Amino acid sequence: MQDLVNRPALGYNTSAMPKAFIMIDVVPGHERKVQEAVSKLAGVKMCYQVTGEHDIIAFVDAEPYEEFAVVLASIRGLEGVRDTDSQLVL
Repeated sequence: MQDLVNRPALGYNTSAMPKAFIMIDVVPGHERKVQEAVSKLAGVKMCYQVTGEHDIIAFVDAEPYEEFAVVLASIRGLEGVRDTDSQLVL
């Protein structure tokens, strides 16, 4: 039983490197410009325009957490970005 207590749960990210999906809401007509700018940021591994509640989804893999915070602040500061919603990977 002790062995189960000390092991991380399956599927949880135990590394120190924050990974997150960032949903981005964009001012209409700025989708392409924002997608291109986000794609160029360090730590951004994927960036797609999507249908649904949000306009763009980006996957960020940054180390340490402070670097992730810089990437998120950079996205929020881009012209045309209205809002973001970050979902950290466990």
